[in-house]
Amino acid sequence: MNKKIAKVLEFASVIIGIVVGVFVAKGIGVESMLRGKEEPVSLAMTEGGLQDDFVGLPAGSDIPRVSTAEEWEDTWATSLVTVEPASIIPTGIGARYSWVSAYANSGRRGGPRKRPDVNNMTFDILGEYGEYFILELPDHSYILAQISQDDAKKIKAGKEVTLPIGKKGGVHRQVLANIQELCDEYDVNTEGVFYCINDQWNESHQFRVQLTKLGILLGVTLVVGAILITIIDKVLKIKD
Repeated sequence: MNKKIAKVLEFASVIIGIVVGVFVAKGIGVESMLRGKEEPVSLAMTEGGLQDDFVGLPAGSDIPRVSTAEEWEDTWATSLVTVEPASIIPTGIGARYSWVSAYANSGRRGGPRKRPDVNNMTFDILGEYGEYFILELPDHSYILAQISQDDAKKIKAGKEVTLPIGKKGGVHRQVLANIQELCDEYDVNTEGVFYCINDQWNESHQFRVQLTKLGILLGVTLVVGAILITIIDKVLKIKD
């Protein structure tokens, strides 16, 4: 009887290990680790360059700060700006990044499987979706933003954060449909989303980032599973 119970508990241990592995893999800022420390970009450095060459890079002290709802309304789609948010509210909903293919190889005879354009962030293990956050500006107004999970964690922890250089992008209508109630609650300005993700770097490093996350998930699963199974065997006194 003990062996049957042990088998059930061992299976449960593996499941627990996978769950812990998913949380750890999602929680570690793999992108930041791989990118390392980058030098801030000044406004003069952006002159004559393409907008997308600077989005997602550290903002220098002279990059315009959006601190009020009025300033956000006056921000053009061609402007490079940054934000120093007072607080952050996660929506739990994200849009598929531009560098992520709309189709995934399912490995079945049916052919490739279409990825959803919008997804619940709970199921985004490999970082294929950019979560929409609600940022509180210094004047206590609110805007939508897509920022890295690392920066989001720092803001949640109460740290003073100057977000990377970003631009005003269009709001994904399907995302907005899912978060409209939350936006209404905070009177969020939904005329544009502050986007400060480095698409070029992420596209070129996508495979490496995902491979690293899968490695972390697998490693944590094995360690946690092995520890729990060892404890179960000792408690139930299972012999080989």
